[in-house]
Amino acid sequence: MKKIPTFSFTVFIVLIISLIIVFINSDDTFGQTFIEQIRVADSDETLDTLSDEQLVSLGKAVCQSSAEWKDENNSLIVINNIVSDYDINTSFNDRIIPILRFQSSYELCPEYVERLESLFIEE
Repeated sequence: MKKIPTFSFTVFIVLIISLIIVFINSDDTFGQTFIEQIRVADSDETLDTLSDEQLVSLGKAVCQSSAEWKDENNSLIVINNIVSDYDINTSFNDRIIPILRFQSSYELCPEYVERLESLFIEE
């Protein structure tokens, strides 16, 4: 059996340590994907006045309200009320409301995705 040369072994260890450091230092902050998706989807610039931190806070409030969602239309009304708490004027028919419902559930509160899916299951 051949021995692994010391130089090759050292290079291998350095590469492994470098990869670990790169993964540990990734800049992906909580909610970054949510923020990017909402900013792209908000073509009417409804939520433009909110900072990124406020937008994540709004998203968390939306997905945490999922326990109150009785059906699809009711969920839009509940979300519209939450958005109005952030001094944003919308109606439950605004395009951004259902987008907030989906993105907040999938990106910020994946543990509540089942509640979201139950809105669309016909019994």
